Amino acid sequence: MPLRLGVLGCGRVFERFHLPAIDHTPSTTLVGAADVEAARLAWAASRSPRPALGRSLEELQAQTDLDALLILTTPTAHAGLAVQALEAGLHVLVEKPMALTVTEGRRMTDVARSRGRLLQVGLTRRFREPYGRLCARLRDPAAPRPLQAHFELTFPIVGWNAYSGFLGDGTRGGAPLDDVLSHQVDLLCWCFEAKPDAARAEIGVGGAVRAEFRFEEVTATCHASHGGYAERLEMCMADRRMLEATGTRVRFGAGSSFPGWRRQRAMLLDRLTLAGNKLRRRPKISNTSFELQLQDFVRAIGGGTPAGATAAEGVRVLEVLDACRRSAEQRGVWIPVD
Repeated sequence: MPLRLGVLGCGRVFERFHLPAIDHTPSTTLVGAADVEAARLAWAASRSPRPALGRSLEELQAQTDLDALLILTTPTAHAGLAVQALEAGLHVLVEKPMALTVTEGRRMTDVARSRGRLLQVGLTRRFREPYGRLCARLRDPAAPRPLQAHFELTFPIVGWNAYSGFLGDGTRGGAPLDDVLSHQVDLLCWCFEAKPDAARAEIGVGGAVRAEFRFEEVTATCHASHGGYAERLEMCMADRRMLEATGTRVRFGAGSSFPGWRRQRAMLLDRLTLAGNKLRRRPKISNTSFELQLQDFVRAIGGGTPAGATAAEGVRVLEVLDACRRSAEQRGVWIPVD
């Protein structure tokens, strides 16, 4: 039997990414969809087969049996809805950020553990091939150790047209610190298999974040913002070579002494690869990562070891983001990560 999925929040991320992932994953079927907006429910009603529709989890449960729930609402509602779903005996995949506070994240994790349910966090960049290859290289015992890391990530939100209008609003989890930096923190912690000891951050125009992290042996700098797409993680290794991953490519070799040139080269190659993929009508990288995440979620429910972000790893991200917030409030001082 396919996993019977319900969704709370039928906005853009569901329409563009999660729904196509469900359609391309035979082991899942969408049986229920809920949203507070009548227009989004009308859109969901056009699906074939038509899922059960409602404005809440209770309304969905009254109409159909659910095994698991996707929570894709505005981040302010994530924690409360996840706890409700877990207490109802459902497995949960919640979009990032899993919550807006560490306390909320820990509460969600405790409920999942006590109910014996799976709670995963939607940090899909783990499922992009370049980052997987970079991480595998770092974990190779024969590879030189990294000394420094620099991570730039910018999302375009103009044209995204989110129905709830939360993007850019820091009070609702839509500013770059939650929306963008969460991905960078998760990937760095995943690569180094640890969270940083301390963090500091400054928040500039448009909520753009410049953050620094001290890991045991590595210093990492992140730039996170909303704007024209840019994505590049560069690591300087102990043998003075560079390990670089972008949205589409990974490269390991001698690094130019001109950082600006390295960046421009990487961005150009990234855009050329994306354009080539579009011309060849290859699956979009973002859509593929959502499909892989959903397939991983299904396997984990069946007892497999998850590759996606676990509840504990989601809380780890919240702990680092909390240190960044406190640092920014204190003009960029170093804050220990709890």
